[in-house]
Amino acid sequence: MGDSDGEEEVAASVVWEGELLDGVPDGPGKATFPNGDLFEGIYANGRRHGKGKYTFANGAFYEGEYADNLKQGFGVTEYPDKARYEGSWAQDQRDGQGTYAYPNGDTFGGSWSAGQKHGKGTYFFKESMSQFEGTWENGGFVRGSWIMRDGSSYEGAFAANRPLGPGEFRFEGKAHKLPGEFLPTGGWKSGGIVAAH
Repeated sequence: MGDSDGEEEVAASVVWEGELLDGVPDGPGKATFPNGDLFEGIYANGRRHGKGKYTFANGAFYEGEYADNLKQGFGVTEYPDKARYEGSWAQDQRDGQGTYAYPNGDTFGGSWSAGQKHGKGTYFFKESMSQFEGTWENGGFVRGSWIMRDGSSYEGAFAANRPLGPGEFRFEGKAHKLPGEFLPTGGWKSGGIVAAH
């Protein structure tokens, strides 16, 4: 969503109800676009600037802050598939702290940069009742804990959201530990024993 995501610019074919300055929208008002989209909020010099709500014809919406026609600051987006993001935006992308709820019930809460998970965060998998908790880079989980439904966990490095490299399994409230290494083939190596994955 945003200029690059389908939000419309104010143009001659738009129905504008609100204040004008030098012939362009300036101040609070409502813009109805030919494609059925609707924006209600504040314009400055013909561009969305300040608080507003952009509702797409398909039912998706963004409600929050704008700066120079881009999502900037705090906002809430609901996508056509009913996924939902609530948090910080910069330059029309998820950036800063925010929570993303997926249609399948999974959630991610944590840090974003340029639209990707980046920094500290927790991804909860609804189906398996497990979670990744730790460090993300450019959308992928790279280091931290994979906590299972029964409380056991794996802590170590990850690549492509899968364990890879040195790490440690912890069982029964972290009282029992099994250090080892996840191999690129998917197997687990511990103390000279290699288990197939």
